[in-house]
Amino acid sequence: MSQERQRLVQLAVGLWNERDISRLTELLDPAVELESPFSSVAGEPYRGHAGIEQWIADIDQQFAEWEITLHELRHVGDRVIAVGSVEARGRGSDVSLQVPAATVCEFGADDRFTHLHIYLDVEQALGEASRGRASGESRAVTERPAEERS
Repeated sequence: MSQERQRLVQLAVGLWNERDISRLTELLDPAVELESPFSSVAGEPYRGHAGIEQWIADIDQQFAEWEITLHELRHVGDRVIAVGSVEARGRGSDVSLQVPAATVCEFGADDRFTHLHIYLDVEQALGEASRGRASGESRAVTERPAEERS
């Protein structure tokens, strides 16, 4: 199951980078919740497919370019943590930036994403993902994305 979910994360990142939002939302539960640095400004997560569309609009308003690079995937309990970086260029400033990021991904029984939490601090993401689990349940399996293995 963990390899299938890791494959889904890779697929979702690819669809994001291709801007294939229609296919991306097919991977999301209708009640998906997304917590991101943008949602901390609003004070609550983006909810549902409409919330994801709002998140994308918020990103597009601030950035002319936005691409995710995966560095590794980790399986912690029933979650997948995508560790990578975001490269972006400000819409008004034209300033380029590259920041580390990690996303904790949770899934429903049908393997659709039910909760996504984006962190700009990778260690914080790893800590949050493993907290609240019985000590025997938390094990990390690291797998490099396929394009980095070849």
